[in-house]
Amino acid sequence: MNQVDMIRRSVLALALGAAAQLTLAAPDEAVTILTQQDVYNDYQRFIGNRDPLTLTQFSGEGARRDVIEVVLTQQALQLGGLKRPVKLVKVDHSSDSYSRYLREITSGSATLGGNTAWLIDLGAIKDKVYISPPLIAQGEFEAGLYTSAGNAKALAANDLAKVRKLTAVVAESWRPDVATLQGLGMANVLLTQSWESMVGMVSKRRADVLLAPFQPTPDMALQIGNVRFLPIPNVKVGLQGSRHLFVSRLAPHGAEVAKALEKGLVILRQRGVLAQAYTESGFYNTRTAGWKKLN
Repeated sequence: MNQVDMIRRSVLALALGAAAQLTLAAPDEAVTILTQQDVYNDYQRFIGNRDPLTLTQFSGEGARRDVIEVVLTQQALQLGGLKRPVKLVKVDHSSDSYSRYLREITSGSATLGGNTAWLIDLGAIKDKVYISPPLIAQGEFEAGLYTSAGNAKALAANDLAKVRKLTAVVAESWRPDVATLQGLGMANVLLTQSWESMVGMVSKRRADVLLAPFQPTPDMALQIGNVRFLPIPNVKVGLQGSRHLFVSRLAPHGAEVAKALEKGLVILRQRGVLAQAYTESGFYNTRTAGWKKLN
C-alpha cells in the first residue's frame, strides 16, 4: 500500500469515527423551546431556583398565562417520555416578536414553541408544524380591558356604550384581538407592532385600553416595569378560537417531540393540572365570573 492510499484510509477512518460519535451523541441532542423576551424575563422571576418539572403550584411573582405555559410545555414533554435534554431560548425584542416567534419555529430554528398560538394562525402554517391538542378550548379565553391606573375615564367605562368611546391599541398581527376590539364597535382601534408598543401607548395615554388576560394579583393589576394597569371593573370580553402548542416539522426530532408533547398534554389534562395552572395564574379567574361579557 502506497503512502497516498494509507492517508486516504486514515482520513476515511477518522470520518467514520466522527460519524459514529455523532450517532452516539444523537440521543443527547437538545430540544429547544422558544418563548418571547418578556415571557422569558417573567419566567425567570417566577421559577427562581425551582425545578419546573416538579412544580405543583402556579401562582406567585411573575405568574401569568404565558409563563405557566412554558412550565406546562416542559412537564408535558417529560410525561410524554421525551428523553432528550431541553433548552429554553428566547426571541429578542423586535418590532413584531409574535410573527418572528412563529417564523423561528416554522423554519426549524427552534424545535417548538413554549407558548400557545391561535389555531387561526397555525392553520396557515399547518404544513410546517405539528399542532397539539388545545390547551385553551373554544370559548375559554376571556380577557380584561386594561388601562393605566390613573385613567379615571377608562376605569369608569363599565358598559358597552362607554367602552365604545375609548381608544384601544392592539398588535396588528394578533388577529383574534383585532377582530374582538373592532367587533365591539369602538370609536378608535389603533394598530401597532408589538406588546411593548401597546404598553407604551396606554401608559402615555395615547390609547386608553389594551386586551390582557386577568391577573392573579389581589386587584387583578398588571405590573409592567414601573407602570400599573387595572382592568375596567365589571366588564370583560371573549376571544374566539382555541390555542395550541406547536412543533416544527423541519427541526431535528420534530415528530418525536410532537408525539411526546401530545401524550404529556393528555396526562396533564386528565390530572387536572391544565385547569389548575390556568386558574392559579389568574387566567381562569373566578372573581370575574359575574362580570358582563360585552360580546
